[in-house]
Amino acid sequence: MSQSTETQTMNLDRKESNLLKRMKKNRAAYLFILPSIILLTVFMVFPLIYSIIMSFYRWDGFSTPNFLGIDNYIRLLNHDNFLLALKNNAIFMVLFTTGTVVLGFLFAVAISRKVPGWRIYKFVFFIPVMLVTAVIAVLWGKIYEPSYGLLNSFLDLIGLESLQQLWLGNPDITLYSIICVAIWQVSGWCMLLFLAAIEGIPNEVHDAATIDGVSPFQRIILIIMPMVKRMGFILVMLQIIASVKTFDLIYVMTGGGPFYASEVLGTILYREAFENQRFGYASSISVVMTIIIAIITISYLKFTQVSEQEK
Repeated sequence: MSQSTETQTMNLDRKESNLLKRMKKNRAAYLFILPSIILLTVFMVFPLIYSIIMSFYRWDGFSTPNFLGIDNYIRLLNHDNFLLALKNNAIFMVLFTTGTVVLGFLFAVAISRKVPGWRIYKFVFFIPVMLVTAVIAVLWGKIYEPSYGLLNSFLDLIGLESLQQLWLGNPDITLYSIICVAIWQVSGWCMLLFLAAIEGIPNEVHDAATIDGVSPFQRIILIIMPMVKRMGFILVMLQIIASVKTFDLIYVMTGGGPFYASEVLGTILYREAFENQRFGYASSISVVMTIIIAIITISYLKFTQVSEQEK
């Protein structure tokens, strides 16, 4: 027993010595990443921990916080619009993620195949990404305006008056109108990343496909899609996270209305924190959003890993 203990002690000492040697060897690398670690801790880790702590308190931002336990979470579950906001977030997530990734891929394929005018398309598709979200919200608010807006005016011009709508005033279509704007804004970003992945495909692969007589459609299905699959997985995950956090576009365009038809967790959080001064309650909403994002992200990563292993 004593000999075994001595051996274990020697092995531990050897591992610690090797670890110290590696740390000394990589000292410069650690110094380079230290500022990033500090910024990450100050602006992400600390606020997250503080939000979790404050979610158990009642606090208006001025008075002394009052400990409530899990009352904020119970109150959130009983919130009149909480389930509606979750439903709207889910609809937004599915349609926004699908729309941006699919359109981004199609735009990237079209540009990579150099369709007529591809240089102009590349610029035009990316313009919305460079615009501030508040500007886009105001712009599309004018386009959707029922009396003089561009969309209804265009429908009237081509004789489709029956399709004219209160795009932001009809509770049945308001959320979908906003989702269309979000897809329009972000598709160019997905296009750019897909285009980078497509251009990374070796020319030899395309040359071999040409020699084999592969059609353009077969080239997309059998060559391009499998080779940019990893980029697609990454974009889907990022879009899912963005859809759960969505706030600014909806808040500027409708404020969550009409009749809470476009209410999401982000608008509830903002209203409770900055209009009602219930920062503890708002913190509980942010914690729930973080948990939802973590669950979806981890589940999605595990699903993609399993699907890749099976292949």
